[in-house]
Amino acid sequence: MKSNVRSERRFLYSNAGDAASRSLTDFTVDLIFVTTLGASAWQMGLLNTLGSLAFLVATIPIGYLVDRYRPLRLLRIGLAVKVVLTVCLFLLTVTGTLNIGYGFLLVTILGMCNVVGETAQVSAVPQLNAVSGAQRSSSISALIARLTAADQSLAIIVPVAAGTAFTLLGASALLTVSAVLALIALSLACLVKLPRQDGQRREEDTGQNAEHDTHWRSGLTYLRHNRILIAVTLAMMCSNFGLALGSAVEALFIINYLGFGAFGFGILAGLGGAGGLLGAALATRIAVRFSTTQLTTVTMMIKLVLATMVFLAAFTSPTISMTLLAVQSAFWGVALIIFNVAVTAWVADITPEYLLGRVSSARRLFTFGAVPIGSLAGGAIGSAFGLPAALALWPLSIAVGLIGYLIVRPSKVQPEVAQVRRR
Repeated sequence: MKSNVRSERRFLYSNAGDAASRSLTDFTVDLIFVTTLGASAWQMGLLNTLGSLAFLVATIPIGYLVDRYRPLRLLRIGLAVKVVLTVCLFLLTVTGTLNIGYGFLLVTILGMCNVVGETAQVSAVPQLNAVSGAQRSSSISALIARLTAADQSLAIIVPVAAGTAFTLLGASALLTVSAVLALIALSLACLVKLPRQDGQRREEDTGQNAEHDTHWRSGLTYLRHNRILIAVTLAMMCSNFGLALGSAVEALFIINYLGFGAFGFGILAGLGGAGGLLGAALATRIAVRFSTTQLTTVTMMIKLVLATMVFLAAFTSPTISMTLLAVQSAFWGVALIIFNVAVTAWVADITPEYLLGRVSSARRLFTFGAVPIGSLAGGAIGSAFGLPAALALWPLSIAVGLIGYLIVRPSKVQPEVAQVRRR
């Protein structure tokens, strides 16, 4: 039992190190492109597109491979490649040979590794869980909620220090830290050992996998026949699409258009980090007290209001603009993390374990597949019609997702969710 707890703890620490490294690398590359390489809005949109392109073109086969083979093995391979790529990015930056073309290439491959890692992490959770019986489902959900909370919070918290550190120490120092974090994540993942399963459970898992391994589209099929999953996936897809539209031009908007510079960008990132901490602290507690239906509706409405604030910041005085952006940064992380934690844990509850990798990948095809399209559209619209035009589509996309969710969801979903939460 102690070895199982130790492996689970190492797995969580590895996930946290990977998430921190990923967020730090993404943040640093964005600042390098804006402040050093002088990238345009179109190039920033293309950068975000390439970084998330794997979710659109490779997530289904990756989910199939993760379900068919050992998730931990693929996780280690993905982390090892990320270490190498981060070191390459560091060397190009130090030698002054990094250009936009090299940046596009490295970000694209890193995005592929991120898909492998995230899919493998979710699929490895049931195998790491040694609990059996009625408590197994809730135990798996709790572990996935902790993984999701760490991913989401670190994605918001890491830029807190990175914004100031970039100004004081430069990109090379941040990339060094990112490479070290990636190496730590790989080392911890190599130390994780799967618990021994009882014979009956091993036999059941083997039989299920043998029956379904050949069906690489099983995740899409399961998703297509579950209205609850369709509704939640639609809401998240539109939310991510809108966020991608805004994120493609957000750095240019804050640093250049509003004139707040990298320092102002760092301050806003710090407020976002505080919101992320609060969201991570509250997410798991709130997720078990309220239904996914309630949380989805409320958090989507909150995100709609917050995204509108960013658009309005383009037409107000500097003081009001900073106030609007500060409020948005502080509360966006809270709403986003609570929503993502609740949905991810609930999806794991209602999905068969042997299909978890493929269902997760099927959902990512839409939820994260919308990101490269939104990023590309945001950069193109920002270059052609101005940055406020791209920002205007952010709240519009969220509104479409909220309306679609309310239309598609089953009318009697709340009792089912409550029952799942009480298990």
